[in-house]
Amino acid sequence: MCENPLRGYRMNTRYPSVDALRGLIMILMAIDHASAFLARQHSSEFWAGAMSAYSSAFPFLTRWITHLCAPGFFFLMGAGIYWFAASRRGAGWTEAQTVRRTAIRGLAILLTGQLLENPVLFLQGMMKPAAVSLSRVSAPPPIDGSDLYWGFITLSALGAVMIVCAGLLRLPPWTWLVITALCVFATNTLLPASGKPGPLWHALLLAPGLSQHVFVVYPVIPWLAAAAAGMYFGHWWRTDPHGNEKRIWIVGLALLLTAVALRAAGGWGNIRPPRDATWIEFLNNVKYPPSLVFLTMSLGIDLLLLALLAKLPRAWKADASPLMVFGQTPLFFYLAHFYLLMLAGFVFFPEAGSLEQAYLGWAIVLVALYPPCIWYRKFKMSKPRESLWRLF
Repeated sequence: MCENPLRGYRMNTRYPSVDALRGLIMILMAIDHASAFLARQHSSEFWAGAMSAYSSAFPFLTRWITHLCAPGFFFLMGAGIYWFAASRRGAGWTEAQTVRRTAIRGLAILLTGQLLENPVLFLQGMMKPAAVSLSRVSAPPPIDGSDLYWGFITLSALGAVMIVCAGLLRLPPWTWLVITALCVFATNTLLPASGKPGPLWHALLLAPGLSQHVFVVYPVIPWLAAAAAGMYFGHWWRTDPHGNEKRIWIVGLALLLTAVALRAAGGWGNIRPPRDATWIEFLNNVKYPPSLVFLTMSLGIDLLLLALLAKLPRAWKADASPLMVFGQTPLFFYLAHFYLLMLAGFVFFPEAGSLEQAYLGWAIVLVALYPPCIWYRKFKMSKPRESLWRLF
């Protein structure tokens, strides 16, 4: 979630609709975290073990709309990596300089996750859980609180995948689609039959869960699929920015229809089938790691939203728009909202609140973070492109 690798550029020109989509993703993501910190409601969609079930639409839709976020993070990061590389090549950088800079950014994000994101995970575990869960879990989660563990979650995975993508910049664009396909195949085919992640390297690469006191949520291979696809998307869009911008909805619709067809057919690409014939179960797909149905459904909707944002009036993409402000300060917003919600949870919610109260807290946090994000955007834009401040 750093500035250049997550923001769209055609040489020195930004794609406002990409910034706006990123901002929308940040806003939706905050709903999920408000639910977790304030209402103590957080669903699980693991390939083995915890798989939430719902008796009503409200908690499910609260969770489901946030499924657009993780695939969107990785996909836009991949597109931004390509746009950054193309921009730097146009400015005279060598391939080695571009690869090195991207890898350094990835390492910085990974370390930020380990140092600043992981403490929140620990503190969240100290909060009093909700007396009644709005989503039933079909099996124990991969962690039960009995062991100390370290986390490999969102920022750590984004950084690790970015480091891999730095190496992919040396390959021709068509290979990025091949890598996407191989990653999707591995994710949907090679998960261990035992239902356990195995040794740590296996959990970090493919099968999330608790392994050797490390809780892996986002393994590298499944999420590299989204990032490598994003790199190719960035290449495809840049070949004809104006024409392809008008065709994004076709790509999004094709992905969404693919997801619906795969879910209806069952079998490969689902990882876990629906448990009943309800519409909720049809849409309740495996996220950890992302099944092909989950990935194509989420990215399909993300791209349809991107196509819509590209056509909306310029006011939606003006500098003062919350979509643009949050979309141009993603890492700063991410860390700030995490700590603000954690603080609010400890201070104002010693007992778990309702989901409605979580939505109210979410709205208050967005309002509270708007001025700091405007300030930080101005601050970081005053720094040189190579400054580490540009990461946040």
